[in-house]
Amino acid sequence: MSDRAVEIQLFDCFCQALKRLCRDDFLLFSTQRNKGPITHRIAMYLEQELNDRALLCDVQFQIRGEDRIYTPDIVVHNRMGNEEMALYWQDAYLNARDKEEARDFHREKRCFTLAFSLLPDKDYFLIYRFAESYTDYLHLSRETFEEEVLRRCSNDEDIFADQLSLKLTKRRSKSAAENPSLSK
Repeated sequence: MSDRAVEIQLFDCFCQALKRLCRDDFLLFSTQRNKGPITHRIAMYLEQELNDRALLCDVQFQIRGEDRIYTPDIVVHNRMGNEEMALYWQDAYLNARDKEEARDFHREKRCFTLAFSLLPDKDYFLIYRFAESYTDYLHLSRETFEEEVLRRCSNDEDIFADQLSLKLTKRRSKSAAENPSLSK
């Protein structure tokens, strides 16, 4: 199977694991304040979806790099120690440090790497898919699990800027516009 076909299969299994999390364990979003229970549940569902006895899903599994140790939230690997997929996640938008670690892990280990934000108050997951020369930003609908590519950033661009944030401008209220004394 080609690398691209493997990535498609891994992404599909990941989406199915998230679907099961939303369907069966959405209560975890409101009751858990730390990442452990949700990470464990995603890894469990992912391993079931992969349905491959040669692949393991481990949480907080330390992986030695050339100059540092990486600790993805979830890693899919075989019994020989070869990483197939790494997942980093937060229940809010990922900060620059988290995105940088995921990108660096992908560059060094050359395995399929995703970072994602669960965003409990939104109707989508924000997914960062790292590739050789770019990073894709995707929305994955919680209802339909359809993906929408929001933006593709080349590795030369600053992917750590908040380029996907909405820039809100402060508007004057109608009453302030009608009554100049209120706008002071």
